Amino acid sequence: MTELSLSRRGALKAASAAAAALVLPIFAEAQQLPNDRLFAPAEPGARIGPPIAYLRIGQDGRATLFSPTTECGQGTHTGHAMIFADELGLPLEHFTVEVGQPGPDFRRIQGNEMNSGGSLGTRYWYGPFRKVAAQAREMLIAAAARRLGVPAGELRAADGRVTHAASGRSLGFGELVAEAMALPVPENPPLRPDSELRYLRRPTARLDTPAKVTGAAKYGSDVVLPGMVYAVVKLSPVFRGELESFDRSSIANIPGIIDVVPLPNGVAVVANSTWAAIRGAKAISLRFKPTPHDGLDSAAFSARMREALRRPGFVNKNDGDVDAALASAARVVEATYEVPYLAHACMETDNCTARINADGTVELWLPTQHQDFCQGAVARVLGIPRERITIHTQWAGGGFGRRYGWGAAEHAAAVAKAVGRPVKLIWTREDEIGQGYYRPAQVAHMRAGLDAQGRVIAFHFKAAGPGSGTDLRPYTIRNDFDPTAVQSVADTRYRFGAFRTEYVRVDGPPIPWIWRAVGSTQCGFFVECFLDEVAAAAGKDPLALRRELLAHDARALNVLNTAAEKGGWGKPAPAGVHRGIAYVESYGSLVAEVAEVSVTNGQVKVHKVTVAIDCGEFVNPETIAQQAEGGVVMGLSAALHEEVPIKDGRAEVTNFDGYRIMRIGEAPVVETHIIRSGQTIGGVGEPPLPPAAPAMVNAIFAATGKRVRTLPVDRTDLRT
Repeated sequence: MTELSLSRRGALKAASAAAAALVLPIFAEAQQLPNDRLFAPAEPGARIGPPIAYLRIGQDGRATLFSPTTECGQGTHTGHAMIFADELGLPLEHFTVEVGQPGPDFRRIQGNEMNSGGSLGTRYWYGPFRKVAAQAREMLIAAAARRLGVPAGELRAADGRVTHAASGRSLGFGELVAEAMALPVPENPPLRPDSELRYLRRPTARLDTPAKVTGAAKYGSDVVLPGMVYAVVKLSPVFRGELESFDRSSIANIPGIIDVVPLPNGVAVVANSTWAAIRGAKAISLRFKPTPHDGLDSAAFSARMREALRRPGFVNKNDGDVDAALASAARVVEATYEVPYLAHACMETDNCTARINADGTVELWLPTQHQDFCQGAVARVLGIPRERITIHTQWAGGGFGRRYGWGAAEHAAAVAKAVGRPVKLIWTREDEIGQGYYRPAQVAHMRAGLDAQGRVIAFHFKAAGPGSGTDLRPYTIRNDFDPTAVQSVADTRYRFGAFRTEYVRVDGPPIPWIWRAVGSTQCGFFVECFLDEVAAAAGKDPLALRRELLAHDARALNVLNTAAEKGGWGKPAPAGVHRGIAYVESYGSLVAEVAEVSVTNGQVKVHKVTVAIDCGEFVNPETIAQQAEGGVVMGLSAALHEEVPIKDGRAEVTNFDGYRIMRIGEAPVVETHIIRSGQTIGGVGEPPLPPAAPAMVNAIFAATGKRVRTLPVDRTDLRT
């Protein structure tokens, strides 16, 4: 750890020293997105711009890689450095990774936005970065060939040097950069064969781990600027409430208070310390305007969603005559499932440090997943061109989609303008959970038709609830249809015969937001638990039914069979332990999981989850295993315990004393099996999460004979 910390400091010094001239811009062709309609550009005319990845090599041979992705703990920066290290021929420890500024070079995905989500950080940039690094390597070799007077084909780049084996001569990368920059960029450089790769597809320790373990890492909330003040927000407890008035005198007796800045939905209390600001935010007297939601509670909203299931919805998938197939079926199985609103529950709450410089430019320091959203929001608040705003992206203490939000940036900019000083603004935990951006509640009614032999001949999936994109990207909602409401269902590999997916939009007062794996989390739970009911009605083993539905797809079948085999499906389990299985494809990756569960006196214990994942090609198997562990635990935690109940138009829980997440002692063993299929690279941050809940809930049924159709599981009495 010490060695790497020292290396990092050295890298920063080198980067600083090299900043004057030795910048190597490398160009690669645009790459189309993997097959993922959810995140395809939605705006007419939206384009995937020509990529320019910036690699800076110092005179000492050290490199700085400017990544388009925020490091939220998912290991993307290490993966990006591994790609460059292998293709360029530079040891991994010689890299420093920084997040680039919003601009055309980094606006490559999701409607030309710079953001970190959709498990795209590695799967999108893998191809372009390999090519970019290969271009850089070839340019360095070409420069060395000129210098040494030998054919480029006789040279090899490795360990930060270009070497001519026949003569024993070599030159360091740092010696060649200036000359290389003047050379043309090769259009199609060869990629290194697998036999020459040192890092890719090998378990590799993450670059950011030592600093995080020792506490040296600096997150957004750690930023300190000269002369800055501190601000803490106090927001409306009622969703979408607006400030009516506030009483500044109510906090006049708190030492250190500097100012109170009104915001549309609350105030920011400004002080000379965080503690004084927190005290002021807790004590200040506020009045909010009445809202149409003041009397709403969870039960009423649930009833509203279930009533919506009786209305016609938007049909986005309609293969065959579902109604006729269901009418002719020997048996129809149907059920309604429901999930509640969920908080992201990041350990680091929303925060931003803002400074308005004398020349009118603005700098923001924050742990954002969406630099463009923050830049745009602050530009609106301050009335300046977004190009005058610099984003210093910080490490994030958790993301999960929450940091797509721009609330803290907007608030910090408003306060900095009001007080005329740099300000660090934070949200309290109570506002973070109580005024959060939630995974939307949703209900789904499903009907499956079976023929006389128990084969599925029809499947109708109908969902109702808020759409994740309603506030985030309204332009993705067309005809009241939000694609996330049927994510991982409409494009499933299962073959059901006649097949229809349908969605009815029901808006609620909380802000619906993307949450890790977005719609695949609830849809995976709905479909995979319902399929167990279908299997039971058909008198079939749950694995056997899924094999029938995937019999035409060797890749999916291999994933399912791998999980079953490694998870011990069909073999005796330990006494009192029962197994459940689930398969969900999302973000370009296929994942099946087997959960081992026991239920004692109504209490659920998940002992082990076996994960089989086919993400096509991959970069770092160590990262995949980590993401599988985190995804499984997060999925289980949400399914077992988590919900944000609503009463009187506000969240009933606003901190971890009420919003329960899985404790360390509850976490199961997670065993991950990676299948390298050679297909297009898929995501790994989100895909392991969706199968976790249905695998567990199906195991609960095996243990108790009780179907859990409404989450969290804690709501159901499982005593037998």
